[in-house]
Amino acid sequence: MIYKPFSTIKSEYPKIVGNEAIGTTEGQQIRYNYEVSEIGRKGNILHARDRDVKMLSRNEKPFVLHLDSVLGSEECDGLISLSRSRLQPSRVEDTGSGEERAGSGRTSRSMAFRIRENELVERIEMRIADLTGYPAENGEGLQILNYGLGEEYKPHFDFFPPHMVDAGKGGQRVGTFLIYLNDVAEGGETVFSKAGFSIVPKKGSAIYFHYANEHGQLDRLSVHSSVPVKKGEKWAATKWIRESNIYKCY
Repeated sequence: MIYKPFSTIKSEYPKIVGNEAIGTTEGQQIRYNYEVSEIGRKGNILHARDRDVKMLSRNEKPFVLHLDSVLGSEECDGLISLSRSRLQPSRVEDTGSGEERAGSGRTSRSMAFRIRENELVERIEMRIADLTGYPAENGEGLQILNYGLGEEYKPHFDFFPPHMVDAGKGGQRVGTFLIYLNDVAEGGETVFSKAGFSIVPKKGSAIYFHYANEHGQLDRLSVHSSVPVKKGEKWAATKWIRESNIYKCY
């Protein structure tokens, strides 16, 4: 880790929690009880069916793992090539109305593959499942993000506000698997501001952060952002993981 100071599930475009969640307070705040998820019990070399992945570093609060060479260079290039013509301006889901809208704090473009849409996507989904211990069906469709010069995603949470959780569609998000698909010449770091560190994108590397426990608590230290790209562009792939199978109701 490089430190620096400081609609429905079938929809092509998954719902993103809006920036408004940062400022909300729902009753008295209870201290988050940290639990070690399965991926955190696997040691420094994580084994997937088709490759071993080295852990570069680990942060406990919030729980963030930095992983090396999760994807090969050709796999990164393949995801970019398959997604480029399908990109649309990224949207957020309003935490009050639940409607999708453009978000001033999120200026990237994005698209999402259907689960197991093609051989490359399925291979990556199975690898993520092996590493995290969560079945691929607990994950939303693999989303590809592209940030151009000056584009960013301001501080936000990946989990849903409690009133937006749908138990029939996988329930709450519990973790995020974020893979960097290219090296960024300058800028584009993922910043965990409350923990005081940032991660520089490196092609093929990934981070996994976990923010929900078995008691239904949510870790507000997991607030994070993607800072503006200062030179070049940034490509990333995100797999949001939920409590249970998302697709069982279909």
